[in-house]
Amino acid sequence: MDAKSLTYALIADAFKRLVEKKDFNKITVKMIAAESGIMRSTFYNYFQDKYEILEWIVKSEISDKVIILIEKEMYVEALSLMFSCVEDDKKFFKRAFAITGQNGFEGILAAAFKELFLEVYKSVDFNYNNKVITRDTISQYQSIALVTYIKMWIYGECYGSDVGYSEVCEAYMFMLTQGSSMISHSKLLESLAEAVSKKLSSSFKKIPEIIVKKK
Repeated sequence: MDAKSLTYALIADAFKRLVEKKDFNKITVKMIAAESGIMRSTFYNYFQDKYEILEWIVKSEISDKVIILIEKEMYVEALSLMFSCVEDDKKFFKRAFAITGQNGFEGILAAAFKELFLEVYKSVDFNYNNKVITRDTISQYQSIALVTYIKMWIYGECYGSDVGYSEVCEAYMFMLTQGSSMISHSKLLESLAEAVSKKLSSSFKKIPEIIVKKK
């Protein structure tokens, strides 16, 4: 690792330590520089602000590692690595999820995941008679769902925070591949599958008529 890369990592590590013990909104560039052992002016040679550090952490510690496996079509390994990276920094992620607003952490994480899903779906032909069903829309949907799932895990919602990354990863893959088949109301699935097999636009045009009749 060269000197510039080391400084990026140095600042990011210092920032993470601060996030784990202080309110994000009260963390200043001066604090980050002091924690890093660098001059404040040096900070701006690497980052514009603390939000850019969040983006760098997600990119360098997750995206840059996972994309290598995705490009090799090693999707199971990519997912496992991604969940492992989150578990390694679980305390930081829990604090980071509390960063909300226009540049909130969930949005930063979702944007990074969307780029990964776009890579996964780059060879898929989304040739549907529906303008909404696109590579971009599906990637956006999957990224938001994944962020929500990770947040549930980090905060211990539904199944406890002590569950390890391998079990969480296995459950995620199960939901992606088998989840719908576990729904007991099979008639719902049959109806949805029938609608999808037809031209979606023509199927959905009937919905308003049904609603009117019920009234």
